[in-house]
Amino acid sequence: MRERIDIPVGTLVKSCAGGNRNSLYVVVGKLGYPYVWIADGRKYNLDKPKKKNCRHLQIMGTSVSIGSVGPLRISNEWIRSVLNRASEKLTREVTHV
Repeated sequence: MRERIDIPVGTLVKSCAGGNRNSLYVVVGKLGYPYVWIADGRKYNLDKPKKKNCRHLQIMGTSVSIGSVGPLRISNEWIRSVLNRASEKLTREVTHV
């Protein structure tokens, strides 16, 4: 039996399946297991996030440290800034290997 994966809101994830494979997103909401809502702040913004199966996502890291801020306030601008920083970091790691 597969392990149940629980991805918290605010987590940076990479899509591993579907037409959006290898794209980065932020989890912005939860549905009944195993589905979550993901957004990139552009095509899939907070008004119309994408429904995605947790099994098709790879956790890249948490986008906010727990306890560093009060309630998590997610906006499209915040999502874009998180994704920009993450993609720059991933690009740097790949080019400096």
